Amino acid sequence: MFIIAEFGSSPSSYNWNLEPWCGAAHLVGADAVKVQLWHTDHFPPDEQASKRSLEFPRQRLGEFVELAHRHSLRVGASVFDLDAVRLVSEHCDFVKLAAREQYNSELIDFVMSVPMPMLGYRSISSFDAYRASTMMIALFAIQRYPSPMLSALSALVCAALWFRSRGIGWGWSSHTSGVLDCVLAARLGALAIEKHLALSLRDIEAGHSLLPPDFSRMVRGVRHAHQH
Repeated sequence: MFIIAEFGSSPSSYNWNLEPWCGAAHLVGADAVKVQLWHTDHFPPDEQASKRSLEFPRQRLGEFVELAHRHSLRVGASVFDLDAVRLVSEHCDFVKLAAREQYNSELIDFVMSVPMPMLGYRSISSFDAYRASTMMIALFAIQRYPSPMLSALSALVCAALWFRSRGIGWGWSSHTSGVLDCVLAARLGALAIEKHLALSLRDIEAGHSLLPPDFSRMVRGVRHAHQH
């Protein structure tokens, strides 16, 4: 079982000081941490003003990776463009194709052409297992923030049955505000769990994240469910 603490854009309010974030991820028992590498101009013009302050500073990716490694954490990033893939292949331990890019064939081909020290992670928001292989875990996600728990549980069960019937390794990217979906995913055979971590209820993505005490509880529940 591989548990990823997703930071998203929440550290932007901390001037992207990731020391407390990596420290918290280590203390709660995560195996890895992750950010998202998108450019503001990737979004429609009417969204760009609100996105600008939330964009991860790519020039600090190496610093982030070094910091996470000092906390015994592996590091990955969601990629939205070819330059992001190049950066991740140079600095990180794994790559995740952004869910909104799941049909970007050029980006998918480039991601798959770059050898990574770990598995390549990919989000899917439908039951499309395009290019599923032993080198890739299909990280299923519902693209609602936050996702209602009942909807997430229903989709999770359907996804687990679908992936299992095809022998595809899969994981769960949770956007709920709770832990039940993550524990159930582990019980149903997920190989990886990705969950947003927040340090404060004031964080930008706190609505679909867990604070450290709840994240720690989620980790214990997931590992117990995975073992049984």
